[in-house]
Amino acid sequence: MRHLFTSLLASLTALCVNAQSPNDTPVSQMEHLDRGLIAISYATTKCFVGWRLLGTDNQHTTFQLLKNGTLLQDDIYKATSLTVDGTKDDKFQVVTVQDGVPVDTTAEVSPWAQPYLPIKLNRPAAVNNAGYAPNDMSVGDADGDGQYELFVKWDPQNSKDNAQSGVTSPVVIDCYRLDGTQLWRVNLGNNIRAGAHYTQFMVYDFDGDGKAEMICKTAPGSKDGEGQYVSMAATDNNIKNTANTTIYRNSDGRILTGPEFLTVFDGQTGKALHTIWYNPNRAGKFNQIDSHPAKSFWNDDYGNRADRHLACVAFLDGPDKNPSAVMCRGYYTRAYLWAVDFDGKQLHHKWLHASVSNNNVEFYDADWKKTTRSYTTNTGGKGAQHTMFGNGNHNLSVGDVDGDGCDEIIWGSAAVDNDGSLLYSVGFGHGDAIHMADLNPDRPGYEVMDVHESDIAPYGADVHDARTGEVLVLKTSSRDTGRGLAADYDSRYRGCEFTYATQTMSYTIDGKAIVNANPGMNFRIYWDGDPYEELLDNVTISKWNNGKASALGMGFNRNMIATYGKPASCNSTKATPCLTADLFGDWREEVILWSTTDSCTINIYSSGYTTDYRVPTLMHDHLYRMGVAWQNVAYNQPPHLGYYLEDYIDSFQGISVTGIHQHVGNTAPVDNAWYTLQGIRIGDKPTQPGIYINKNRKIRVE
Repeated sequence: MRHLFTSLLASLTALCVNAQSPNDTPVSQMEHLDRGLIAISYATTKCFVGWRLLGTDNQHTTFQLLKNGTLLQDDIYKATSLTVDGTKDDKFQVVTVQDGVPVDTTAEVSPWAQPYLPIKLNRPAAVNNAGYAPNDMSVGDADGDGQYELFVKWDPQNSKDNAQSGVTSPVVIDCYRLDGTQLWRVNLGNNIRAGAHYTQFMVYDFDGDGKAEMICKTAPGSKDGEGQYVSMAATDNNIKNTANTTIYRNSDGRILTGPEFLTVFDGQTGKALHTIWYNPNRAGKFNQIDSHPAKSFWNDDYGNRADRHLACVAFLDGPDKNPSAVMCRGYYTRAYLWAVDFDGKQLHHKWLHASVSNNNVEFYDADWKKTTRSYTTNTGGKGAQHTMFGNGNHNLSVGDVDGDGCDEIIWGSAAVDNDGSLLYSVGFGHGDAIHMADLNPDRPGYEVMDVHESDIAPYGADVHDARTGEVLVLKTSSRDTGRGLAADYDSRYRGCEFTYATQTMSYTIDGKAIVNANPGMNFRIYWDGDPYEELLDNVTISKWNNGKASALGMGFNRNMIATYGKPASCNSTKATPCLTADLFGDWREEVILWSTTDSCTINIYSSGYTTDYRVPTLMHDHLYRMGVAWQNVAYNQPPHLGYYLEDYIDSFQGISVTGIHQHVGNTAPVDNAWYTLQGIRIGDKPTQPGIYINKNRKIRVE
């Protein structure tokens, strides 16, 4: 590791600072999850076994691994994945031990029959001669059992970008258990167009009952998981009495008239629980039907800008309150963000932010009371865009950037505070890619790396402070920058690195050129077991080593993932996975790709590399979990951790009683005794951080 502490003492001191948690995520924001135990058989006599360390586990949690009911390994502390002797016929269990007491035991699991997990789905029948393939996905615990269910959006072959004319087949969303059991199917019907920008489906536990719901835009003709029109779930009679057999699609395949709805679906059954008007409608009005307005409103008259939708999940009232869904419309010009709550029975309007011009924001509170505010500056010092207007991306990010416990929405070159007010405008215009995380661990808070499709900056990419919008780095280019990536992929430099299209350079996060090469611009992923991030592009995972990329497979087979299950990526040239997330096993992430063998199977790939590092499941990090929720939106982007993993690992790993003895030159440590960080034995617990060695020769730092 490149930043090794020069002594064990330094490691112990750092551990004391970070002893409680690798991040600031409150327990109330950590979903109930089981241990996510998996086993993968390989080489006939070997098995990879991995399971979750939870964010709620205390520092002294250890594990036992059982094979066929017999203890195979005891007192497992350092990591949560192992390679063990075993075959495809063996069964494995994990026992969690806290302070010497077993507290839970998993069910038995059998190893996967293949190096990946294929799940056969129920492909919808072709419509208008257009077949379907699995596309964007999300996950949520629909039944409250601690395991994620898979929410799959099917993409018809005739789906369209907003700029393209043409009729599309209906959008279909399914829900499946990990064993392939289909729970339900929602068909959004003929009045929702298929394409990357139209349907943004948010999956999360919105009402706090421990089970996930799904919220998305619907229309007349949309049917729920029980085959009922979603309009029947309305409490507004104007919605309930809608004409569900009317098709509002015009000869160009666009839908510029007719009602627009928002529906919340039960995650377990797919039943529509409540349907309300979608706000704003295409004419910028609320709680009513309207047609697409004149060109001057959106700067086009065919729905290109009006039907550019984004969405996210955000804890707008803090960690101890239920999260909101934020549905978004427009970003090339007008920008609307609409926060909605679900109380378990009905959806409720919370606030609506409307950046209606470069200078003016209209804000609507919970009672639809309107206030207007004007802005005349931005933080980038360029251009005339001083609000969210024209500053949105094809994607977004969510996190508590100002430390008040509430989430903000990062729009690209602007941000909205948790109360719906404008937080800042950078003013660099529209972009295609965004990455927010602790990109620079040596400055406080999060940073945002954003690329520019607009020439205001001009083009290129910037890094700015996520809280204030202060521009920290600006790299320019001569043309539209369609992609960019920020991640900790180069082990030679502290913090993250970044690169972007239209050039071939890789930079440190403070803007210093590293090498005249572009490592990749798609997804980042934790894969091979070290604290640095690998690069995922299309169906290949690669590692960046001192200016050179090399492909990785699974830990037990170095062939490329592309050799297993004939996988394919999604979304044309964007070449993104169906989903990446820490779905099960240890803290490394899984990749879901669809299979070209039959276009109705998805393959879940898990690392298979053992790791020496003990890290809680990434899904218990708030920034990361919000990223998984918004990952399926428009031009998909990868989730990021809310803390710098290398610093956490450096501060936590490699501590042993023997190491203490060797480093401090003390006499052999005594059981059940306290020591100072300098290795001096003392009688009682010190007032300052110290080391305690228990009767089992295990240490803790307090």
